[in-house]
Amino acid sequence: VLGRQRLIAAINSEDPSTRLVVTPLLNKNQVGEASIDIRLGNDFVVTRRGNLQAIDPATDDPRLVRYNSRHYANFGSKFFLHPNELVLGSTLEYVKLPPTLAGWVTSRSKWGRVGLVIATATAIQPGFGGSIALELLNLGEVPLVLYPGLLVAQIILSECEGAEPYNGAFAGQVD
Repeated sequence: VLGRQRLIAAINSEDPSTRLVVTPLLNKNQVGEASIDIRLGNDFVVTRRGNLQAIDPATDDPRLVRYNSRHYANFGSKFFLHPNELVLGSTLEYVKLPPTLAGWVTSRSKWGRVGLVIATATAIQPGFGGSIALELLNLGEVPLVLYPGLLVAQIILSECEGAEPYNGAFAGQVD
């Protein structure tokens, strides 16, 4: 796992093949002892409740289905996440990993203590570039108020040898 000094060195690398991009990095304190804090973006995908019999991820592309609606929240506005509700969000930051690094998104304990789960698909593949999807799930008993720009998660990075750069379905996503 990369510590603070290695994270800063990767961010400041002049070699594009080894540079870690996290932008906008609004505060140098976002780089912690062994992680980088990331903020909640403005875009949300909400699943509309309806008369669906079932969702089959093996046959349905979750990005294209009719039961999703997109919401944009301005900075300073509130987004309410109700109990047992799953909403897709994204990071404010664009992240680009070099092919020598892999990462994991984890919740910040401040949010976990009130029942917010940040990510259910936590891996970030070497070479990934884009906004990171955040699966926001409220496991608490009361609605949670979220704000765009809020520090909600963290990325933990480690070295990766012999990997090919990520070229999957979510490469380059920005929301």
